[in-house]
Amino acid sequence: MSQVTENTQKIFNENGEVKVGGWSKAPLFEYNKELCSLPNKLTEKDCYYISNKDMGFYFSVETVGTELSIKLVFTDFNTGEIIRDYVTKKFWLEPRSLPESGSLGEFSYTDKRIALTMTNTVDGRYIKCDFIDFNNYKNLFVKVLVTKKSGDSLNMVAPFEKFPKCFYLKRFVPKFIASGVVRLGGTDYILDEENSYVYFNWNRYYLPKKQKFQALSAVTNVNGKRFAINLASKVGSNRKGSENCYFLDNYMRKIGRLKVGGDEKNPLGQWYFTSSDKSAELVFTPDEADGKAVGCKCEKLSFINGRLSGTLADLEGTAQLENVRAHMIFTIL
Repeated sequence: MSQVTENTQKIFNENGEVKVGGWSKAPLFEYNKELCSLPNKLTEKDCYYISNKDMGFYFSVETVGTELSIKLVFTDFNTGEIIRDYVTKKFWLEPRSLPESGSLGEFSYTDKRIALTMTNTVDGRYIKCDFIDFNNYKNLFVKVLVTKKSGDSLNMVAPFEKFPKCFYLKRFVPKFIASGVVRLGGTDYILDEENSYVYFNWNRYYLPKKQKFQALSAVTNVNGKRFAINLASKVGSNRKGSENCYFLDNYMRKIGRLKVGGDEKNPLGQWYFTSSDKSAELVFTPDEADGKAVGCKCEKLSFINGRLSGTLADLEGTAQLENVRAHMIFTIL
């Protein structure tokens, strides 16, 4: 049974076990990792997707103990060009934690090819990246300020009943805008409050074993309203609620259990998402350029751009989607 959390709850008890589960529209699950009994096995990941009508830029920073992984994917929507690059360190000599607060903390990493800094302040989140010969192609430069607007977010925690020290914690926050520039080679993609769309995906987890994971996400404008969606495969126990949801004008609506159909081995194949009560009936169709899907493989992550069509219904009405820009991600957690 889905369970809405309305009060702050700590993730770990004094024994380092996870006894909570459910979801909320605000960040009420307190990530008290100082009580975690296996801190070196925790995966911590911050991911941003920043876009306007001309381009989409995805990047994630992931740490596990002394391991580091940075993934970046850039898509030019006008040409269908998609470029990716990544950095991995199996043993990072100077490991740093990702910011623990949305308004405080900094993460930075520098080597011969990339200089990346994420700084969280009360005014917003500053993201700066210099990547030389991005995918052996062109230099990539990013200087963006991401600021939050009012509205809901998806916050959920899934425990593992047979493994009390394991958990999956997620925040999906689409109520951001961006100002600044993403520059690839000699082309500038300017971002401002009127033309930018951003979601922030915050993950903290420790799983009993590795598993395949797929997600569909979008943040854009539909009929004059800001629209975002987050659909993902099951991780842990979802008895108290999954992470499936969508947003209209930053107000969240939950989606129930979904039946998903598609073939990961067919890059141009469609994906179908249908809820048991038919309140959600969606089709994702990959974009195509020169007979190939507009997608790429970035280390262990596969990223596919496409369009989403169908209907989403609740007590407040029906949202009709027609060729809404979206993307799917396939990876291993």
